[in-house]
Amino acid sequence: MILRVDGWAYQLHLLQALKRKPDLFLCERLDVKAVFQCAVLALKFPEAPTVKASCGFFTELLPRCGEVEPVGKVVQEDGRMLLIAVLEAIGGQASRSLMDCFADILFALNKHCFSLLSVWIKEALQEPGFPSARLSPEQKDTFSQQILRERVNKRRVKEMVKEFTLLCRGLHGTDYTADY
Repeated sequence: MILRVDGWAYQLHLLQALKRKPDLFLCERLDVKAVFQCAVLALKFPEAPTVKASCGFFTELLPRCGEVEPVGKVVQEDGRMLLIAVLEAIGGQASRSLMDCFADILFALNKHCFSLLSVWIKEALQEPGFPSARLSPEQKDTFSQQILRERVNKRRVKEMVKEFTLLCRGLHGTDYTADY
């Protein structure tokens, strides 16, 4: 699998094909790890359509980690990297208009990979200054507890992510975000 800038259109088409036909993950020649890593990298792109496509890919992929062995293996090995990318985006590296997409990934991780997420999120948020230097340890702990408690209500997870991103950006409680 080629990971060049001019190959990104190809990569996105592959991600979309895998979303529609997940049994392609069983193909012996498909490097599931490379596709996963490509999709994680796409989460960091500045173009909203690319980020949305990658988020959509993960929301379709994660429910299959228990039924498709190669997917489950890659999620166990590289899922922490996905969570870090999601938290970085929420922490301020992505547009606020994309927060619902990142919340969908958190929701899918929580619903389908709970035991892994519960370890990864606690480890990740213990890092000083991550995902934002504006957060106190208590705010990070509250966020992780809220996310881990909510495995049914996707709308509530989206609200939590929106509030957390405002805290990360120093915008919580300002007039600027009254409509957000």
